Amino acid sequence: MKTLTATLAVSLVAGTGAAQGFTTPDSYGWSRGVDDSSYFGWDDLTSVSGGNVPDLGSFPSPLPAGWATPDVFELSGNGFVTSTGNIYSFSGPIEIEVVAPAAPVTGGTTTVLLQTRTQGREIDANTINCDGVAPSEVVELYRFNLGPDGIGGGYLVETLWRFEVPADGTVVIGFESDGESMSLDSVVVDTFSEEGSSCLADVNGDGSVTPADFSAWVAAFNAQSAGCDQNGDGACSPADFSAWVSNFNAGC
Repeated sequence: MKTLTATLAVSLVAGTGAAQGFTTPDSYGWSRGVDDSSYFGWDDLTSVSGGNVPDLGSFPSPLPAGWATPDVFELSGNGFVTSTGNIYSFSGPIEIEVVAPAAPVTGGTTTVLLQTRTQGREIDANTINCDGVAPSEVVELYRFNLGPDGIGGGYLVETLWRFEVPADGTVVIGFESDGESMSLDSVVVDTFSEEGSSCLADVNGDGSVTPADFSAWVAAFNAQSAGCDQNGDGACSPADFSAWVSNFNAGC
């Protein structure tokens, strides 16, 4: 774990708390390095304008022809890179974009796991999205109090964000801080692409059509994520509820 040293006459240090470390995707159904997966991790960021090479790991390597280059950008203009490789701002919120190539699967779904470590202020959960889709699951992995809010204070937080998006290839993740004095310490993205279920009503993918799929459809509708579009019009709308009922009654 890095501590943050700004170029002002201040050091922002993560106290005596030890970060837990990010999780692997095994509990989500795949392991790093399997076919149709990808993995990119950054702990030492070198630029706010891109060109950040994943220093924690990269898979597949080399990238297949036509795949986008994984990268991290700061878009607000407020951020700068600290001497310890964090993106930080004391003058205003920062806006981050993460580009992660993923395996394209026609008609399929990509599960995206984003893991972030921040210090100071936190990510504004209302702003985080992947390809415009809100997360379908948020898990706080670790939290440590650094002291009163402001420069040198706030929290060290590690969070996992899960998204379900169409398997179109590259995924673009965006988020903003909830104020000034947030330091982006580390970012890890795992993806896994697979064919879509041949049974639309089986929204939770357990291989059977049961009332539990209604709850799964509601969750997909609220998250505007894969599984919501039951009528195949390419949109997620209330009309898909009637379509799900029809698909449920038809069975699989």
